[in-house]
Amino acid sequence: MKKFLTLLIILASVPALAYSQGSIGISAQGGMTLPIGDFGDWVKPGYGGTGFLFFQLSPGIEVTATSGKFMWDWDSEEIDVTLSSIPLLLGVRYYLGEGGYAPYAALEGGLHFLKTEGFGIVSETEEFGYGIGGGLLFRVTNNFFFDLGVKYNSISDSEATDFTTEFLSFMVGLRIAFK
Repeated sequence: MKKFLTLLIILASVPALAYSQGSIGISAQGGMTLPIGDFGDWVKPGYGGTGFLFFQLSPGIEVTATSGKFMWDWDSEEIDVTLSSIPLLLGVRYYLGEGGYAPYAALEGGLHFLKTEGFGIVSETEEFGYGIGGGLLFRVTNNFFFDLGVKYNSISDSEATDFTTEFLSFMVGLRIAFK
């Protein structure tokens, strides 16, 4: 039920953003992840990709809606376990400049749909997570950009009070603004 309500809220907000006065657009990114903390003791570095919609609230401030997929393999040759996360996040970006390139800071929060597969067993959970990061946006044309970013990601574990899934994501992507 949580998945349905979250998706419904995001889909209901898209038409309002489309008819607003600020610019809107899409972005796709891919890259690698570096597990840190306890999570880094259990899994190898991974990879993933995200896509997001953005809406400019005012010059220098954007609201984002992000989804994607990240994957990791267990850090052992004897154990064949794969972990994955599908994030569904809302966030904000604050740009620190304009022109040919613009550094930015980003904050996101929402649900991560986690899946563990191994030993013929599949386990799925939904957990809250957030990300804090930054990057650099390079303008190619008025509506086309390259986006380089790094983000600290933290996913809570509601069943284990002393374990948090933490990783750094290093992403590169393309971005298109529609108006």
